Amino acid sequence: MIVDTAAPLEAQPVHWTPLTRFLFRFAFLFFFCFLFAFGNGSLLELFPVVGNWISTGIEWPFQHLSVWLAAHLFHVQGIGAHFHPTGSGDTAVQWILQGVFLAFALGGAIVWTILSHLRGKRVEYQMLYAWLRFLLRLTCALFMFSYGTAKLFPMQMAPPSIAILNEPVGNLSPMTLLWISIGLNPWYEMICGAAELMGGVLLLFRRTALAGALLSAFVMTNVLLYNLFFDVPVKIFAANLLLALLFICLPDIKSLWGFFWKHKPSAPTGIWIPPVQRKAFRITTRTIEIVYVVAILVVMPGMEGYGYMASVKNAHKPTDLLGAWHIVATSNPAGALLTPEKQPITDLYVDTAVRAFTRGVDGELWRTRLNTDPTAKTVNVRVYVEGGRDYSYTMPDSQHLQLIATAPKSDPKIKAPAKPFVPVTIMLVRTPVPSHYPLLDRGFHWVNEWGLER
Repeated sequence: MIVDTAAPLEAQPVHWTPLTRFLFRFAFLFFFCFLFAFGNGSLLELFPVVGNWISTGIEWPFQHLSVWLAAHLFHVQGIGAHFHPTGSGDTAVQWILQGVFLAFALGGAIVWTILSHLRGKRVEYQMLYAWLRFLLRLTCALFMFSYGTAKLFPMQMAPPSIAILNEPVGNLSPMTLLWISIGLNPWYEMICGAAELMGGVLLLFRRTALAGALLSAFVMTNVLLYNLFFDVPVKIFAANLLLALLFICLPDIKSLWGFFWKHKPSAPTGIWIPPVQRKAFRITTRTIEIVYVVAILVVMPGMEGYGYMASVKNAHKPTDLLGAWHIVATSNPAGALLTPEKQPITDLYVDTAVRAFTRGVDGELWRTRLNTDPTAKTVNVRVYVEGGRDYSYTMPDSQHLQLIATAPKSDPKIKAPAKPFVPVTIMLVRTPVPSHYPLLDRGFHWVNEWGLER
């Protein structure tokens, strides 16, 4: 377990070659950026307020340099020139940030090597190496567990929506085709999540850490291939996570080669827990580790499970908005209902009281969240990651829907005078859709005389 006492470092002196020392310095600085400045989350977030404050401070110089380079060196314009919420990654400025990490690691390794050469004493970094692998192990466990629970409670890949079911297959993006293929059967998604979660759990314990790193690396290789070949915009993060997992396995490559290829008795030689000498520091470290394990194995699954049950409950709320709706072109003035790219929305597809899709004038679909109150006849529409807009709604008949924008709630923290609110009315007409779909109705068959293709 993480809190177990680690075996002491090797007593015999270890001498690293100059190339080994330089590569370690580069890897240490690069993975430092991955651990604390990448922006997808870090161990610091487990410490409320203080952790976020430290994390923001570390990220600040890297992100601001990336934004500056995007504008002045790469001449990126528009939304791509800034960090913006996407729910994924692989934005132009995120690729530039990755380049900044590599340049920082390379330049820092050169400076570090020069300074070390001038001092002329250091021949190895065994202790620092052990701490780096330890932090990477905990971070990888956090990410594997996070993504695993999101699939074990099948929320990451949702079943096909009304919008997708009525989209010609040729119009689907590769990512959407992949997403609905996984989300079509929740059990398959849950099995995929269980594999990711198992890798994360095994990483938490010293005796199973190597098995966890190998399993996680295998799973993440498949994830990275999905992201590359189906154009899922999480390529940067998946590649970095896979690199971190392989780096964790690196000290035991020789033992693994001897066991699996040469069929010789072998034992892992990597140090999974850095030894701590001072009693007070050792107690503090063990306490933090125990809290971390409890947070991963108890708190995170509990919160994810609660969120999933709340989502299922909300999805079964009755609503008369279900179905496909087309917005009358003349009733959606500028600023009334827009996509994150500020394009007017033409269609609204409501699957449940909380889940929908919207279509922009350019034909692109956007995941949309609803918060519907059938009693008060109000609905909050949040397109992708944009802030939600509040509407009251009426239905003159079953084929027509009227949304009336309501004034947003005032924020007490903002002291500036509020802009005058002008209510906007959006008219929608129902779009006919099939009452059932073979894709959803086909089910499972043990016996198939012919493969059903249509």
